[in-house]
Amino acid sequence: MLPGAFGTLPETAQAQVMAAGRVGRWARAGLLFHPEDAAETLFVILRGAVRLYRLGSGAREVTLDVHGPGALLGVSALTPGESYNVYGEAMDDVEALMLGQDALHRLTGAQPAVGVALTEQITRQTRGVQERLSGLVFLEVSQRLALALLNLAEREGGWPEEGPIALKDRVSHQDLAYVVGSTRETITKLLGDFRTRGLLDLGYRRIILTDKGGLQRASRESLR
Repeated sequence: MLPGAFGTLPETAQAQVMAAGRVGRWARAGLLFHPEDAAETLFVILRGAVRLYRLGSGAREVTLDVHGPGALLGVSALTPGESYNVYGEAMDDVEALMLGQDALHRLTGAQPAVGVALTEQITRQTRGVQERLSGLVFLEVSQRLALALLNLAEREGGWPEEGPIALKDRVSHQDLAYVVGSTRETITKLLGDFRTRGLLDLGYRRIILTDKGGLQRASRESLR
């Protein structure tokens, strides 16, 4: 079963999508593509998370977005002659379906529903970028961190009816900093504040969320 908008396709269409591409695998910190690479392949994330970034002044990495399962990377591949213009870095072990331009044209020609799914996923991601930019402008870092943790819980399959939820994926303080648009030092301090307030517990490379309602309140109100 494909994630994201492709998951709404009939099983036969999903099988055709999988057969049209090949699955690539990258370890943490591996690069899926460079800015100058010709955008000849569309990536559908099947597992893991990928960070898109550019290099700013002084070679400082500026994170543009973070994408998880179901997301499309390299949508510029839909337009011939384009390049990726960003770095795509695996934040953990990543699997992605790689679809070349010719394969995409054949797919959308034979299965119009695939084109609809592509458009739907791109629309979702565009909305996500707008929400991220809005959050950077209007929300405090603590609010963005609470939202990120709640979203990670949903990615794990949702919060259990009772008890805490341990995030299975290895999520470092730097990873969270990338997601919320902050620094590792700030995130480390805020995680300590969250633990003091009983919102979570911290282990070795592990985050255990303990208070869903508290995190929801923290996402709406800045910490005092």
